[in-house]
Amino acid sequence: MIEQRIEDFFLRTILSISFIATLFIVIMDVLFMEKKNFTGFGGLVDIAILIGISIALVLHKYNYYQSAVILPISIASIALLSISIVHVNSASTAMISLVVVGFSASILLTKNIKIIAHIFIFIGMIVVFIFHLNNYIFYRYFTSDQVITTFAAYFCAYFIITYSVSILKETYDRMNLELKEKNIKLLEQTVLMTHQKNEVIESRNELNKLNQNLELVILERTNNVKQKNEYLVKYSFANAHYVRGPLARILGLLQLAKLEEKVDYPFLFLKIDEQAKEIDVVLKKINKELEEGQDIFY
Repeated sequence: MIEQRIEDFFLRTILSISFIATLFIVIMDVLFMEKKNFTGFGGLVDIAILIGISIALVLHKYNYYQSAVILPISIASIALLSISIVHVNSASTAMISLVVVGFSASILLTKNIKIIAHIFIFIGMIVVFIFHLNNYIFYRYFTSDQVITTFAAYFCAYFIITYSVSILKETYDRMNLELKEKNIKLLEQTVLMTHQKNEVIESRNELNKLNQNLELVILERTNNVKQKNEYLVKYSFANAHYVRGPLARILGLLQLAKLEEKVDYPFLFLKIDEQAKEIDVVLKKINKELEEGQDIFY
């Protein structure tokens, strides 16, 4: 979602209110103002301001922010400065309205454009002041000093209000920028923490897999050792029962040969050869079955 600036909200609000107020003034002009006055300068000024605000509302709708600010401020400033010269009875109202325009410019415009707008309005007020000073009787002042004091009040009010609002706006922008930077840092830290959390979870999963694999390896090696032990037990059994028999018979034949005076060596060698071959067959069978992992003589 696109962030909505407070200036944008203020612009939409002030344009809407200004449109309703200006439309109401134009309607009142139509109903109660004399026709020659309405079709004269005063009525045209009100209609020009209404048209300018209407165009600004359309520009704002299509996201032309700067144009939506500059257009009504320019039209309103020119109209108010002009009417303060042409219409005697509207001078004070026009000057006070210019203060409101300057207030809006201080909030809505960026720094460089805002300075240009204030210079334009201030120069216009000086021009109006010169007209009033040179024609103070026409504008119904008693003396020229009264013109000076009156416009001094307008100038001071304009400066105090616009300067104060500018300072507040700059402070708000700075605090808003700091807040955005802090939010960005907080978001970065949140993303980093999330990334670290994911890494920890991934490491934990890998560790669990390693532990599971380690358990499988240990179980497999334990089974291998157990199986080899069983093979050794079976080998010992085979050695004790199938190898020891022929070997014992060979030893018996040799012992008998020692006891007899005349030994029948051909017979003795034949029997020893038979028992030796039997031992060789048993040992080969044991080795083969040990290599193939089969039961030995079971």
